[in-house]
Amino acid sequence: MTDPAQERLLRYAEIALAASGNGDLDAAIAALERLPAGSPGRGTLAAALLWPLLRDLRMELPQLHRVERVFAIAEADPPDAPKWPGMRAGGRVISLMLATLEDRVDDPHAALAEVEKLAAEAGPGSPAAPIIEAARQGLAFMTAMHDGDESAIRQLPERFRLLRDAAGPGNAQVDLLGDVLAAAAEVMAANQRGEDLAEPLRRMREAAERLPEDDPLRISALEQVAKMESLIGGAPRGFAPGSEDPLRTDADRALDRAHAAMLLLDRGEENDLSKIETAIGQLREALALAGADDLRRPFHLAGLALALYRRTEVTNSTAGLDEALTLLAEARDLAGGPDHPQWSWINDMLSGVQQRLGTAAAPHHTSMDGMRGHAFRVMTQSDLAAATVAAADAAREGLDTARLFLQAGDPAGAITALDAGRGLALFAATEVGRVGARLRAAGRGDLATRWDDAVASGKPDRLPTVLRREALQVLTGQGTLGLLDPPGLPEIRAALRALDADVLVYLMPGRQGLPGYALVAPADGPPGYLTLPNLHPDRDLEVEHYLRTAARRDMGPADAGPGPDTAFTGSLDALCRWAWRAAIGPIVDQYLPRLRSRPSGRPPRIVLVPTDRLALIPWQAARRPDGRYAIESVAVSQVVSARMLCHAAALPPVPIAPTGLFVGDPDTARRAADLPAARLEAYSIRRAFYRGARYVGRRPDDSVSPSGPGTADEVSNWLVSSSPGAGSMLHLACHGFASTGKGTAYLLLADGARLTAETIGPLLARAPERAISLVVLAGCRTGRAISGYDEAYSLGTAFLAAGVRSVLATLWPIPDAATSVLMFMFHHFLITGGRPVWDALHQAQLWMLDPRRRVPEQMPRDLRRELANTDPAEVAAWAGFIHWGR
Repeated sequence: MTDPAQERLLRYAEIALAASGNGDLDAAIAALERLPAGSPGRGTLAAALLWPLLRDLRMELPQLHRVERVFAIAEADPPDAPKWPGMRAGGRVISLMLATLEDRVDDPHAALAEVEKLAAEAGPGSPAAPIIEAARQGLAFMTAMHDGDESAIRQLPERFRLLRDAAGPGNAQVDLLGDVLAAAAEVMAANQRGEDLAEPLRRMREAAERLPEDDPLRISALEQVAKMESLIGGAPRGFAPGSEDPLRTDADRALDRAHAAMLLLDRGEENDLSKIETAIGQLREALALAGADDLRRPFHLAGLALALYRRTEVTNSTAGLDEALTLLAEARDLAGGPDHPQWSWINDMLSGVQQRLGTAAAPHHTSMDGMRGHAFRVMTQSDLAAATVAAADAAREGLDTARLFLQAGDPAGAITALDAGRGLALFAATEVGRVGARLRAAGRGDLATRWDDAVASGKPDRLPTVLRREALQVLTGQGTLGLLDPPGLPEIRAALRALDADVLVYLMPGRQGLPGYALVAPADGPPGYLTLPNLHPDRDLEVEHYLRTAARRDMGPADAGPGPDTAFTGSLDALCRWAWRAAIGPIVDQYLPRLRSRPSGRPPRIVLVPTDRLALIPWQAARRPDGRYAIESVAVSQVVSARMLCHAAALPPVPIAPTGLFVGDPDTARRAADLPAARLEAYSIRRAFYRGARYVGRRPDDSVSPSGPGTADEVSNWLVSSSPGAGSMLHLACHGFASTGKGTAYLLLADGARLTAETIGPLLARAPERAISLVVLAGCRTGRAISGYDEAYSLGTAFLAAGVRSVLATLWPIPDAATSVLMFMFHHFLITGGRPVWDALHQAQLWMLDPRRRVPEQMPRDLRRELANTDPAEVAAWAGFIHWGR
């Protein structure tokens, strides 16, 4: 019989030999694991083995598991050695990496913070550098999914591919792992957004199939692809039952089945009762495995409630809804508040269950609580594209919630619900500059300094989601939910009075047999609503044609010529008649006469918030049966939301001086057609009304202005100028383009350079003291939303969000000659007539319609020629311009 002491010595020798590079590592690890816990020097020996494992580390799951096992032994009895801190960092990171890959991380924020700390401890050149980076990226992905950080989710596929660079050239295993992880990130991101999964799944399968057949990551990846393909109706292939990753536990597989069931149910297309019952069973199993402290418990509770709700839809009964109500109440309590990623989803489902059961709880108030989650999520995104994705469901849920409030006879609540889902990306951009002051008021000067420094940099990446979440959690945690809530009626009334407007009107289109509505909040008097049975744009063929044409042109190429085409203008007359019949007529003829306070000395002034595709309609051109247009009875401005109305009203007015900047048709290096009338427009207006202003671009004779060619830098420098002579008015007579497909809008300036909507806010944030009174965007599509109609983020509204007091922007490709005349008259009424911006545009549009119009003496001969060669009363000539702001 072998002497135990002698056997222990032999094991020690075997381990020491392998640690020195002269023995078999696998045998040494087996010998180490056979040593009883508490054996003298066991931790030191484990640390000695850890070094060669880290030094020759390969990105293979079996080896990573070996490192994790050896590290656990060393960590239990750590050696007092100089190399141990570095080795410990590498070992711990590997443990976190494995936990990430195997979905064992409960708190991704804490785990990611630990990885960052360990990376600093390991230092540059650590043999574990590739795995540290892999862990960082994996945990970044988990954190992004947990937080709903759309910007990080979009970046993760590329960031995973950077793992190959971190590992250095020639590391085939890292290349393959990076491909699989990047493909998996694309699948998860597509699923998060409700996009088609077929193509991302194909790429993930191809990447996984390049791994060795016995690689656990290949097995796990193909298993997930097969499951998701079966759910979306594909034909699973290449995965044999029974070949599951042997390292995954029963609990892991149960959670996988629960996630698959959620994917099936959340798409709302499954009507097979047997599949729904199976999903209910899988979700019950997952919930049983999710302990009381499991961060995923709210998700599993809500998932089971969703399954029960789907069953009632298929069976047309309420059986199981009481249980769903209990599950959702617990999920809501555990989620805690708007900062939880599932807060909106949980409240939306809870509202639906309350409606079906007819409970005493008010479902519309539950839905309203959920809307705060949308605001929180949007405000924590670090770029416009991500904020737009985060806000994708907010407007739809706001409309649904508004209808619930109307059913309850509460128009004020309906207005609040609509506003809660409107323009959230724009609202987030507007609030960026105010958060620092809010943090200081909350006693967090340290965080306020970090925030203000990041804003002053003008770089969006300096305001990442982590910093945004930290700031928002402080503010909402201290009861400042007003940051997430729309303004109430008292604030709306005060804003309307400050802006000399009479009523704020939301237009809600009808759908699926339900009528449309006009929700009205007057400056004086109670809120109300009008039922609008004709406000169904999809029911009128000519209106539908206009909307399709308008939407298509919104995505037109940058080399499209100026001016609307025949098909577009041909649909305008029918559209204007419909606009009166569907909405403006009832508002003007039925509602305005009932206003408690009627304006004197000016026409009634309506501020419109058109929702959904109604944002494409030129409401000021609504036409009575007798041929008169709406602007002959009322003045119409637009606003993105009540939030933005109050934002505009709160800013002090800025007087317009005879200085400023004019940009006249810069040479775009053939990227767009020349606009000779735009040059004449800008040059003539500047000479007639703004002698002290700077003119850049091309002059009417095609020569370049001595003051500059009209570059993006010249415009940007003016926007942030602190010079008293810079003035407060910017007139841009140049090309503007908007692409909903690419989610961007821009002005095309000299040499084809672009000034984009998403750069305007960060640019003006660098000059918080800059006060700009007016920006005139006399280019095509400058008022068209680039990120969804209800988001209303455009070139024009980007300037408003950045603090510009008033903006004129356009709905469609405006005609060059007619626009030049309209813009001259606008500045005539603004400067010579001393009218406010909204009224100057209103008067200029009325002048275009007046057959007895008088031409002012200041209008130069060349512009008079343009007037003689166009029909100024044509709708396309004047109705495309919209006033926003003060």
